[in-house]
Amino acid sequence: MNHIPDPGLSPFRTALRERPSNTPAEQALLGGLLVDSRKCLPMVEDIVEPEHFYVPVYGEIYAEIRRVVQSGGVAAPPTIMPKFRHHEALDGADAGKVFADLLGAFVGIPSMPDYAQAIREAWLMRSIFDVCTEAGDLCSKPGLRTAEDIRDHVETGLLRIAQGCGENDPLVSLGSAIGMAIAEGREAATREDGISGVTWGYKALDRMTAGLQRGDLTLLGARPAMGKTALGLGIATRAAAAGNRVLFWSGEMHARQLGARAGAAWAGLSTLAVFTGRRWDIPEDIVTGRREPLADYQWRDLEDGERAAATLPLEIDHRAGISVAQLRARARRMARQKRGLDLIVADYIALLRGSDALRRGANLNEVLSEISADLKLLASELNVPVLALSQLSRDAAKREDKTPALHDLRDSGALEQNAATVIFLHREHYYLSKVAADGEIPRRANESASDYDARCELHAAMTRDSKGKATIVVAKSRHGPTGTCGLQFDDNSTWFRDVGEDPRSPAWTQTGPEF
Repeated sequence: MNHIPDPGLSPFRTALRERPSNTPAEQALLGGLLVDSRKCLPMVEDIVEPEHFYVPVYGEIYAEIRRVVQSGGVAAPPTIMPKFRHHEALDGADAGKVFADLLGAFVGIPSMPDYAQAIREAWLMRSIFDVCTEAGDLCSKPGLRTAEDIRDHVETGLLRIAQGCGENDPLVSLGSAIGMAIAEGREAATREDGISGVTWGYKALDRMTAGLQRGDLTLLGARPAMGKTALGLGIATRAAAAGNRVLFWSGEMHARQLGARAGAAWAGLSTLAVFTGRRWDIPEDIVTGRREPLADYQWRDLEDGERAAATLPLEIDHRAGISVAQLRARARRMARQKRGLDLIVADYIALLRGSDALRRGANLNEVLSEISADLKLLASELNVPVLALSQLSRDAAKREDKTPALHDLRDSGALEQNAATVIFLHREHYYLSKVAADGEIPRRANESASDYDARCELHAAMTRDSKGKATIVVAKSRHGPTGTCGLQFDDNSTWFRDVGEDPRSPAWTQTGPEF
């Protein structure tokens, strides 16, 4: 009979190496439920789940008691025990004796919440023990996993445990919830910007959304070449300039490439000029075909940008192909420091790695669903906004109206579900100029020459008018209205600004305290 695991059978012989458990608490809790299920279950059902039990059959009994009570029945021994007479979880044990032992372990109804907390505590300790034990086994077998892989395994395991630890948070009354909302509203009203979250760094977006909200996952989606990395970097930089400490993860670009973009924006140069050290604002030499080196004043402007950026509380993580668990580890370290953490920007979501379990045979939809859920949890756990960049499907580019929509989110409906806010970046000029660059506009069947000429003229006018313009589509917002707003885009320095913002002004203006 082995319905209760025998500690003596554990491969860890010493007491310090036994898997944590609290079998007496499990027996006492089940005994109380069998004595008075309707009174006792409401006292513990928000604390303990069937999987928290160490003894498998005890978890099965708890699940059955809860099912019976929730369906309006009474979970007494005469109604529960028959279902377990030949239950495989008993592994040959006598059901009558098992239930008699449970009834004999009952102490008192007032102690029920204490039993539940003890069971949950043992489960949490056991979960941590299992993760650490498996990590120890991996470390003892050199060559199977690298140290980085093992660390990733531990971080992922702890993240999974954290996902199950929020169930015991206290309930909040509606009146208290309204009071908290009023307090946040009053605090926002005292600030000059009037936003309730972390600033986007762009007034148009702040007006539309009241800022990036703490604890929320926000998605920024766009097709390739729209400038989503440029906008993500602009948001991170300008939010940091407002005094927010920002972690920017880039799975696509190296730190120096991001630095070149920010430096070019500050100095009003092309990013190619920063990379090559040569001028792209004037034509190349006709004879030699070479470009002039940057002028002294241009080098000085770049150095001014370097000094301005050095005061920003913005950290760049450019490790490729990391998991959310690894991102979480770095974010938690920043959050624990004195300056704290106010915003995480992830560029982009499909370049994050899924867990080991999902990497074995999972499709992209499942991986992205897990990653978006983990990012949502990270935002909630650290109480910071997480802005994740996402690439849209090709369908958006195939339509005549190429404005993105929610169904264009690539490979996973869970992205839309897990995000509190979804915005899209769209630059019509990119598509219009691409048609012109490919040659003549195709003539439609049965189209007259005059109609064709008029359509070509309209296309040329639209291409001119759309230059330097970008549209932000707020497609989903849990906290406010949807709609659109405009931004300016400088294709030369790949930098976004608010409409009406002087393109010669600093790329960011520091308003918060120095780092």
